[in-house]
Amino acid sequence: MKRLNKLLENKFVKNIMMVASGTAFAQILTIALSPIITRIYPPEEYGILSVYVSLITLLCIGASLDYQKAIPIAQDDKDAYNLIILAFFILLNFIIVISLLLVCWGEQLISLLNSKSLVDYMYFIPLGVLFIGGYNIILNWSLRVKDFQTITKTSVTQSIVSNFSKICLGLIGLGPPGLILGQIIGQSGGISRLSSPLIRKRREFVKAIKMKEIIKLSNRYIKFPLYSAPSNYVYTAGGHAPVIIITALFGTVAAGLYGLANSIVNLPISLLANSISQVFYSEVASIGKKNPNKIKKLLLKISGKLAIIGLIPLLVFVLFGPWVFSIIFGQYWYDAGVYARVLAFVAYAHFIIFPAGRILEVVEKQNIGLFVNIIRLIVIIIGFLISYLFEFTALQTVMIYSLISTLSYLVLFIVVQKVLSKETGLVE
Repeated sequence: MKRLNKLLENKFVKNIMMVASGTAFAQILTIALSPIITRIYPPEEYGILSVYVSLITLLCIGASLDYQKAIPIAQDDKDAYNLIILAFFILLNFIIVISLLLVCWGEQLISLLNSKSLVDYMYFIPLGVLFIGGYNIILNWSLRVKDFQTITKTSVTQSIVSNFSKICLGLIGLGPPGLILGQIIGQSGGISRLSSPLIRKRREFVKAIKMKEIIKLSNRYIKFPLYSAPSNYVYTAGGHAPVIIITALFGTVAAGLYGLANSIVNLPISLLANSISQVFYSEVASIGKKNPNKIKKLLLKISGKLAIIGLIPLLVFVLFGPWVFSIIFGQYWYDAGVYARVLAFVAYAHFIIFPAGRILEVVEKQNIGLFVNIIRLIVIIIGFLISYLFEFTALQTVMIYSLISTLSYLVLFIVVQKVLSKETGLVE
């Protein structure tokens, strides 16, 4: 009991539990309402949402050239304020460029994905980038000030608004736009709550903004757009490219089955690993480069515990995946459970290494992360090319992707450990 009380008194643990509790509620609500949503929207319509979310996710990675990730590690709040303005300025210009491309060549670009249905909703893309990009910027400010209570409330708000919007819009027969609008509305519901603490400091905020400082900081943290943004593009492309490629090769039905399976097997990441990662990044950002050994010990401890916890969902998906999916989501989703069996191994590996993902940014070794992620993406693309040339089925294609991704996460974890060991030697 004393050991438990001592653990609960630990600030780091308390912050994880706070964020995890909000995320848990949000994900439990999503799980509870998913059987309703999957009975309103068939796999083909869910496939359109999967492609949309993948496109938005890829576009949002570099929408602010990753300058928002410098906010938690900025020297003081004044620098952080100027970085926020810099990130929003780049985001708005990025959205203008996307909008112009869609107006001029939108139909041709979307048609390349073998998802002509998405052409009718392509103008939702800039809107989605705006809300997700804005959310990511404000989130990093909250991580800087360790405002985990607001982050917790935000995740709850997003889940409630998003899921009920999808259900209500689906019941009135809106179809795919209902899914897309539900996604966008949920994201916007998080921004208003998350930005309220910053708005209360608006006088201090406005007073600190100076063009000279913005230019200075853009040079100071130039490694983020040069290495971090491209690295994250490549890294995330490895995770979201399968949806786009599967759509192009096998159609939106296969993409819908894959999309649901992938979202469900990754729930443990959303439920726990993401919460731990946010608190972990806030913690290591405050430690910085001065104590890499402490970061390494903390990472190994967390990853070890995640490896044990992650075994439970892994076994459930591998042993009972198809049966669980057909019972919970309906008979049309049985094949999604088959995909889930394969994708569970990728999710497990990702679950373990998730907190390690942003350590290279803290020690400003983004160039190493970029190199590793480029190799990973090249191998994944080769895997899809092999699948295409030998006319493999969608399931066989997913199996190849699963094997490559699982191994790549292991390699990334080893690389992070070696970097931290080298940094420890330099500090000493």
